[in-house]
Amino acid sequence: MTSTAMTLLGDLRTRGWLLIAALALFLGACAIANTPQQDLAYARWAKCSAPYVSLERVDLDGRITFRFSTDGGRQAVLQCLAEAGRTGPPLPEPEGVRPPSGP
Repeated sequence: MTSTAMTLLGDLRTRGWLLIAALALFLGACAIANTPQQDLAYARWAKCSAPYVSLERVDLDGRITFRFSTDGGRQAVLQCLAEAGRTGPPLPEPEGVRPPSGP
C-alpha cells in the first residue's frame, strides 16, 4: 500500500470516529430533555407534594412514582393529583410506594 493510500485510509478512520463521537453527543443531549408528559407531571407534583412524601421518579409517559411514610400523606397527594388531572391532559395513575423496611 502506498503512503498516499495509507494517509487517505487514516483520514477516513479519523473522520469516522469524529462522526461517531458527534452522533453520540447529539443523542446524549436528546436523552436529557423531558417529554411533555414529564414536564406536566413535574408541574403537578410541585403543586401536590406533601410532608413525609418524596418524589422517586417520573416516567417518560408522565407516571409519577413517589415514596410515602404515612397513609395520610399518600392520600393527600393522590387526591391533589386527581384534582389536577381533571383540568388538564390525563396522565397515568400515580404510584405511591413505601420506603424499603430495615433489617
